[in-house]
Amino acid sequence: MSRAREELARAQAELMRALELGEPVPAGFDAERVRATADTLLAKRRRGVRRAWPVLERALGEAFAGEFDAWARANPPRAFEPHAGVEGYRFALALHDQGRLPRQAEAEVLGFGVRWRITPTGGLAPRWGLVLRMLRMGEARRWRWAVRLPGGRVLRGRL
Repeated sequence: MSRAREELARAQAELMRALELGEPVPAGFDAERVRATADTLLAKRRRGVRRAWPVLERALGEAFAGEFDAWARANPPRAFEPHAGVEGYRFALALHDQGRLPRQAEAEVLGFGVRWRITPTGGLAPRWGLVLRMLRMGEARRWRWAVRLPGGRVLRGRL
């Protein structure tokens, strides 16, 4: 690879880190425009997750934007993950792992897991047949389950 191509590749990688992770803007780029673009990309991600996960968004209320933005800055989008539903699922699971998933959104998380599977390219494909998902949820960390029956009906419960 020529020196010019190596320099271009390095500058592009630095620009992507500035856009996705908030790292310093590389030399030769207008810092104000890069920050504006980064803010726009983050807002686009937030809107997509808000649309794909309405119950989670309502449950978090005013805190949704701040919570999602903090998570999104620490978790840049994956090139192979084009669907906002997948990103919302990752966000919801992060809240769950921290013990901060709102109770109202628990059914939405389980329902997603029994209805959809994430493809290797990051898209979504419907699940078929019998599917069972279980997660420990709530302050008591009790088991919640969801079962997708053949035909699409979903049953939910607690143990």
